[in-house]
Amino acid sequence: MVFNILVDNTDDHEKNHSLLVVNPRGNGRLKLAPAYDVLPSNSGLGFQEFICGAHGRESTLENAMSQCDAFGLPPGEAAAEVVAVIDVVNTWQEHFAHAGVSACDIVSLAERIDDDELLTQRIGFDQARFQSGPAKRKRSSPFRRA
Repeated sequence: MVFNILVDNTDDHEKNHSLLVVNPRGNGRLKLAPAYDVLPSNSGLGFQEFICGAHGRESTLENAMSQCDAFGLPPGEAAAEVVAVIDVVNTWQEHFAHAGVSACDIVSLAERIDDDELLTQRIGFDQARFQSGPAKRKRSSPFRRA
């Protein structure tokens, strides 16, 4: 979700999220499938397909952090994950060049991924804001059996 926000991938509908069955003949556990169909929409609309926080579909890190406890992450831990994703997104051009993406395509993508709005979110995220305060009680997962 954070990666989608940072690269303006707003096409994150339910058909772009999958679970894989691990050991189907055994216990049949589920795990997230590797990411796919992830690319900037270049729309700049500022909204995700799914609700991602207290401010609905607003495509901001602030909104994503507003409901981190719903994902089972205390604010400090969630902020650390956001910083890790920011670090990856900050080096996207090197990754793309290494993968053989043309310079022309990188320049085109940079117009969106590194535009003022998205770059400001990456630069302006302050992990320290989420380090203090009492930890919220972890919500039980709706996927766990009692």
